[in-house]
Amino acid sequence: MWPPVASHDPLPRSMDTALLVFAKVPRPGEVKTRLTPALSAAGAARLYTAFLRDTLRQVLRLNADVRLYLAPPLPDGELDAVPSGVDVHVQTGDGLGGRMEQAFRETLGDGYGQVLVMGSDHPTLPRSFLQRADQALQESGSLCIGPTEDGGFYLLGMSAFYPQLFDEMSYSHGQVFAETLSRAEGTGADVTVLPQWYDVDRPRDLDRLLTDLDDRPADAPNTRRVADRLGLEALA
Repeated sequence: MWPPVASHDPLPRSMDTALLVFAKVPRPGEVKTRLTPALSAAGAARLYTAFLRDTLRQVLRLNADVRLYLAPPLPDGELDAVPSGVDVHVQTGDGLGGRMEQAFRETLGDGYGQVLVMGSDHPTLPRSFLQRADQALQESGSLCIGPTEDGGFYLLGMSAFYPQLFDEMSYSHGQVFAETLSRAEGTGADVTVLPQWYDVDRPRDLDRLLTDLDDRPADAPNTRRVADRLGLEALA
């Protein structure tokens, strides 16, 4: 069965940093839809499952408590992409911004000093970027953000709660990073911009993904295995 969904009551923590992974349940037709028709809906879901497995594998190696925030609805059965050591939460709130705001509020309220949220669309993201993000938040009143090549961001972190980053914020456009950075700088917090990276959203992103997998095969073994089984070399 699923790992139990965590309550929102303050819990004892083992570390000062919490890393939240925002993801969807990998249902065919509901994830990585822009990779179709290059991939079938089932193939896209298999690839997304591999992304999620590798993302969780990566973050569990960091000095942080890991929480997986899944978009509802959750299935009745198990999701074997969730390893032990990961607390499962349900995303709540109005839209992506509202859901991230609520997740930050809950986690900071549980007593963590640093909270980072990231997605699962970049399985080869260097672990050093995450380590730099955690380091950037060691002082109170700090923010960090990692931009993506398409104008969004792959990570957002804070050591204090800044709800103004989310108020009436719109997403899924090419100015998300720029607007979020502008809002961050307006808070008066110490803002760190991390190195740029990329999301795997469209068929054209597969070539870069495969290059990364060839260069660092140990970083994302699940994605490497599924990529081979799906024949992504022929699609890139």
